[in-house]
Amino acid sequence: MERIELKDILISWLALSVAFMFFKGVKIFSVSSLLMYLFVVAVSFLSHEFGHRQVARKYGLQANYEMWTPGVILALVSSPFHFLFAAPGAVVIRQKGSFSGSREKLRNISLKISIAGVIVNIVLGLFLLIAYSFTGIGILYLAAYINIWLAIFNLIPFPPLDGSKVFHYNRKMWFLIFLVGVGLFGVLMFL
Repeated sequence: MERIELKDILISWLALSVAFMFFKGVKIFSVSSLLMYLFVVAVSFLSHEFGHRQVARKYGLQANYEMWTPGVILALVSSPFHFLFAAPGAVVIRQKGSFSGSREKLRNISLKISIAGVIVNIVLGLFLLIAYSFTGIGILYLAAYINIWLAIFNLIPFPPLDGSKVFHYNRKMWFLIFLVGVGLFGVLMFL
């Protein structure tokens, strides 16, 4: 990992952790609550971004996380009002040399890269939801909430979010995954 990518990830991670604290209505700022949110956002946000990054690299593409400063600011400014625009950056994909596959192959690779982060959040959210239902441990609920929330948010079909690309490439897949995310969120709200 390059130094600039590490810096961008760390700033985005910290900003998104603080933004989720405000979004979830943490009344009293404390080191322990910040550490809890740093941990949960690491599991959620970093897993999401590394999901995109690893799938892209699997196909031989150059993929690095890049912070989007307006997105960091929007997350911090919107969250105290119980609205969170959680797009502090993205994994940027670049080709190494020329692509030798067909247009259809490139389309399938792009779809897999775009959906990878959302799938990571849904799978983690599901496992955390199951773990919470058996244990009642609050941090598991919070982690499930943030993972599922990030999956649904990222499926919004407007650029620059992942949902815009998934919706463009495969509307049936977008709809199915969106329904799964909303269903999981519904279950979470009843626990």
